[in-house]
Amino acid sequence: MDDRSAYAALRRKLDTLPVGYPKGKAGLRILRRLFTPEEAGIALFMDWRFSDSPAIARAMAAAGRTVPANLRGALGGMASKGAILGRPGTDSWALQPFVVGMYELQVASLAREGVEDATSFLKEGFALELLASGEHQTRVIPVGAAIRSEHRVASHEEFRELIKAADGRIAVLPCVCRKGADLSGHPCKATDRRELCIVFRDYADTVVREGWGRGIGVDEALAIAAENEREGLVMRPSNEREPQFLCACCGDCCGLFAVVKAMRRPADFVSSNFRARVDPDACVSCGACARRCPMDAVLLKGAKARAVPAFRARCSGAAAAKPKARVVPARCVGCGVCVAACAFGAVTLERKSATVPPADTAELLERLAATRPGAVRKLWTGLRGLLGIPVRDMGNRTPGPGGRS
Repeated sequence: MDDRSAYAALRRKLDTLPVGYPKGKAGLRILRRLFTPEEAGIALFMDWRFSDSPAIARAMAAAGRTVPANLRGALGGMASKGAILGRPGTDSWALQPFVVGMYELQVASLAREGVEDATSFLKEGFALELLASGEHQTRVIPVGAAIRSEHRVASHEEFRELIKAADGRIAVLPCVCRKGADLSGHPCKATDRRELCIVFRDYADTVVREGWGRGIGVDEALAIAAENEREGLVMRPSNEREPQFLCACCGDCCGLFAVVKAMRRPADFVSSNFRARVDPDACVSCGACARRCPMDAVLLKGAKARAVPAFRARCSGAAAAKPKARVVPARCVGCGVCVAACAFGAVTLERKSATVPPADTAELLERLAATRPGAVRKLWTGLRGLLGIPVRDMGNRTPGPGGRS
């Protein structure tokens, strides 16, 4: 198999994962950067489920392929580049999607051409792959300031509990989206910090082992998350009750958020149990909520029937009606950033569902695989998103006890 065929075959293999890998020149350039031709040949006999090197060797031999003398070492080398996910201590290895997966693990070596290729790959079809996935890879949970006792939040909906439950397998690393924005010459406007992405479990082990970030304790993780909240960043963990990461996103430079924000109804493409609402009587029209909202879901709009034209107000001495904040439900992803921004208590969150996410990565990937749409459904979902036609059910919401999808 020549080099060109090796990468084409690898592309097809990755396209069988729960989150696929569509055709595109940029996508092939990415694969050439991450895999040697020999490594591409090995990856053809791997899966998104973990397997050990003897099992991979047997699959290669059965197909008549030459098995490297030090296959386990080759797999370790692939994992050290972030091309695959590895558990070297137990000789366990797995393929991973481009996002969330390979791209995020390039943060230490990311260069401008890698950012440009990732952007092009999104346009070549990977953005549609993310939008139309049957199960969401990530979810949005409220910032702590937005949570009230009446919400009765579960532990998987509260970032402090997620951090405490990680059993000390915690690390922090630079945000790949913000590093990409820096390399592109458009640095993040939401924060000057870069070391703010928290990872757990397998991701934490990988990040520490490869030196892409540093291990931290619960107290430091809580402090970082609290600072993320203070700066108005969105809490976005992987869509699991035992998540692998807790991102701190914004509407400025986050790649996944940019894809969702481009839709007319972002709420249809985000897993969240909450949405914001405004009490117009308490609203003082300061606009803080609208300025902080990462999805442009909060607008300031006056009621025309009650508004007093400026020239009449000057003549009569009456005060012109101030525009009040209002939430566009179809654009609200329930992050609670607007609640934290409001100093007057006019904005609160309301629960819209009680969806329980998959237990762990294995269950999440099984659900993604089981609900992955075909080409026609993907195109139809993307078209509906761009036109603002509601995407009522993509098979991605499993209601919890007493909840609805």
